[in-house]
Amino acid sequence: MALKMIVAEDEQSFREGILTLVDWKLYGIEIAGEAENGRQALEMIMNDPPDLLLTDIRMPHLNGLDLIREAKAAGLEFRSVLLTGYNEFEYAKEAIKLGVSDYLLKPCMPHDIVRVILELKQKIEDSENEDKALSDLNRSWNRNIHLLKNQILSQWIQQPLMPLENRQSVLREVGMGLLPGPVQVGIIRIDSSNGPNAAASKRDLELIRYALLNITDETLQPLYGGNLEVFRYGGEMLWIGNYPDHMTHDAVEGAMKKLQLNLEAYLKLSISISISSAQRSVDTAHIGYQEAIEAMEARFYQGRGGIFFYAGQGKPQAAKSSILEDPFLQRIEKELLIALQNEQYELAVDAIEASMSHIRNNSGYSKAEVHLRSTSLILELQKFARERKVASIEWQDSFVNWIEQIPNMETLDDCSVVLQKIVQSIVEAVSNQKSLHRTVSATIELIKQRYNTNLTLELAAKETFVSNSYLSSLFKQELGVNFLDYLHQYRVERSKELLRQSYKIYAVSKLVGYQEERHFSSTFKKWTGLTPRQYQKNYNAE
Repeated sequence: MALKMIVAEDEQSFREGILTLVDWKLYGIEIAGEAENGRQALEMIMNDPPDLLLTDIRMPHLNGLDLIREAKAAGLEFRSVLLTGYNEFEYAKEAIKLGVSDYLLKPCMPHDIVRVILELKQKIEDSENEDKALSDLNRSWNRNIHLLKNQILSQWIQQPLMPLENRQSVLREVGMGLLPGPVQVGIIRIDSSNGPNAAASKRDLELIRYALLNITDETLQPLYGGNLEVFRYGGEMLWIGNYPDHMTHDAVEGAMKKLQLNLEAYLKLSISISISSAQRSVDTAHIGYQEAIEAMEARFYQGRGGIFFYAGQGKPQAAKSSILEDPFLQRIEKELLIALQNEQYELAVDAIEASMSHIRNNSGYSKAEVHLRSTSLILELQKFARERKVASIEWQDSFVNWIEQIPNMETLDDCSVVLQKIVQSIVEAVSNQKSLHRTVSATIELIKQRYNTNLTLELAAKETFVSNSYLSSLFKQELGVNFLDYLHQYRVERSKELLRQSYKIYAVSKLVGYQEERHFSSTFKKWTGLTPRQYQKNYNAE
């Protein structure tokens, strides 16, 4: 690295000796100027600041010490070496005050000057390397501080305070936006079946989560008086905020609704939120996290897009007996299988609705228990289908394995749709082996011809010369599904063909009769368990 040096010396012969007797370029030194007096040297320094200044003390117009003093007063930074024939203490003392790096007594040999200048050059390079390392460290710290905070907060929500652990000091050390005192923990869960982002790529999903965290932080800062940390734990988005004394339930709920609106507006996301009670401090953050998890369980019964507060002792108590031993469900499921055997399809669908209604009204059952009961019923339905030699029903689709999907069902409505879809698939397969009522057959033909238009029950009833209610009832009786659900399922089947041909999602939506891509995506997810993008991605991966 070449450094620029100015030489200021009023003795011409000595100055020329410094410049001509040493090959400064060989040592990485560029002579940026030579001056015969202090004023001339100051002008050079002001016009083109050097890295090094080699100057005599005694010069006309402006001596070496005043030269350095005025240049430093102008805010210029450089290293300086003094040449002097006066070995007097006051000069050394003043030079120290001015930060002079070294000095040489005249007369001196060229190699002495080279030695001092090269030592100074090495110090400059070492200092620049240290500055660069510090700058890199600062950049790395700024880039990774949020990862460190994320790691610390993730640990705190998992485990209680350890012996000798001082979380308050950690808050200060890493610069967290939390203070000692009560805190509240919240969880944000993206409603996966809602919106076009449900099947985003891994990179896009990371960007969505990053934006979600930023919007959450900005939206909730006023609620917690600026004392807030938003972070990730696995696939979940969380926050911890200081709980002000004046906090009210209405204020929290209002802020959460605003957050939902902001995420819908900016990211097209629907979210569910669960919130803990006030905890003593970050020392008990793990309790707040468990409360928020427990509050989120209400989402299974109440559906997506809710705001769920921890209910404490007022929450529903767990059912005393296992869901597998529930006598009502046992009786209803027997009635379901008997109805299917007797081809009483309307009764079969009613049985599904009755069982789901019973579970909803006895919401002490956990999500895991409902998943277990649903899986048990699917196995019974599979057994029934094998005995009746029913082929080509949905669980045999390589892209949708309902038993594998059950653990991922986020709400009771999801489970209900799965079971209804399987029953309807069995009914449809059986119905293909027999003659249908001529009105139903005519309506099915109408659907095949006009599924991609704005076809309604009213229009279909008018075309087949029957009433709306009669047509709907007849469909359910013959096929185990009402007109509208049959239409949606037919559209979904047609859309699968287009998705396998790599059509764009919005184009498929229009081609099968949906004006809005979001409506199409939610309907497709309802009847297949996958979003259109997930289905398309799975097919392309085969």
